[in-house]
Amino acid sequence: MPRILLRGIGASIGRVTGKVKIIMEITDVPKMQEGAVLVTAFTTPLLTLAMTQASAIITDTGGLTCHAAVVARELGVPCVVGTHEATKVLQDGLKVTVDGEKGIVTG
Repeated sequence: MPRILLRGIGASIGRVTGKVKIIMEITDVPKMQEGAVLVTAFTTPLLTLAMTQASAIITDTGGLTCHAAVVARELGVPCVVGTHEATKVLQDGLKVTVDGEKGIVTG
């Protein structure tokens, strides 16, 4: 049974399994891969390109009305925000399942 790696706020429903890609700065955006799970501290419009390539989004901060949550709902991808530690706990390439309804990330 997969173990829960993170808990946060389920901000956009859906369930996706994919590999983590940590994007911390605008200069990291070219490293984003189509279908990867975007993990970041928070999102801004500067990260929109990375967000459009993501199969799911996980952030350290935020709530139901934060940028990541709103854009994820518009894109129709699962999103968990407000985990407090996603960028510290998760690593590039780690296979995770994001449950945007329950607000959990398992691996």
